[in-house]
Amino acid sequence: MKETETFDDPQRVTRWLAESQQVLGRVLPTLIEDRDRVRQALQVREHECERLTGELGELRLDLGAARRELETLRDERVAMAEACGGIVDLLGQLQRPLDEIMRRLHSAQPVAVETSIPDSGAAPGTDSGAAHRLPRRTHDRRS
Repeated sequence: MKETETFDDPQRVTRWLAESQQVLGRVLPTLIEDRDRVRQALQVREHECERLTGELGELRLDLGAARRELETLRDERVAMAEACGGIVDLLGQLQRPLDEIMRRLHSAQPVAVETSIPDSGAAPGTDSGAAHRLPRRTHDRRS
């Protein structure tokens, strides 16, 4: 039995080698293709990552500029609000004397002034100018 085992051993080894070569012949190309596909995908992802990193840097710069502009606009808004407040205060100060003048004009009693135009054909002592009397204006509003 010893001879049979030794005789079968080289045949078994030869068969294993042939089978291994067949398996490796099918598996190795697939593994190499998978490796190449993974390398290509990795390169694409690396380029994508580099592009995104560049875009991120640009966006960060844009964000910084937008934040600075926002601060500038906020400062300008505060300055404009203060200026408008000053204008409103000034207008209020200008309005007070006008209010006082209007108050005095409204509280003053109107005075009736009689103006007559002499009529040359009227009899002496008659009031021929009564039709020509003009009322006095108490105040004149001009814009």
